[in-house]
Amino acid sequence: MGGYRPTESTGVVEYGDVLYAATLPSGPILVLDGIAGLIWAVACEPSDESVVDRVAELTGAPPAHIRIEVERFVDDLVARGLLAPIAG
Repeated sequence: MGGYRPTESTGVVEYGDVLYAATLPSGPILVLDGIAGLIWAVACEPSDESVVDRVAELTGAPPAHIRIEVERFVDDLVARGLLAPIAG
């Protein structure tokens, strides 16, 4: 099983349909709504499917059309220290 999890230094608050995530204590705060919030939620759900495949399934988009953008977004969240890959 793969996927991601918030790092130990990540603070996450959900308010309505918006997710706020920050590396604590210094930030900055990212506001994740719409597709950004969906990608975060999907990335943090345990699954044997890839994040791209699950986002494609939920949005109806062909995986080939969204792969680069979804992978780039998740990679950016990892680079910012907000998400960490789960080994599996």
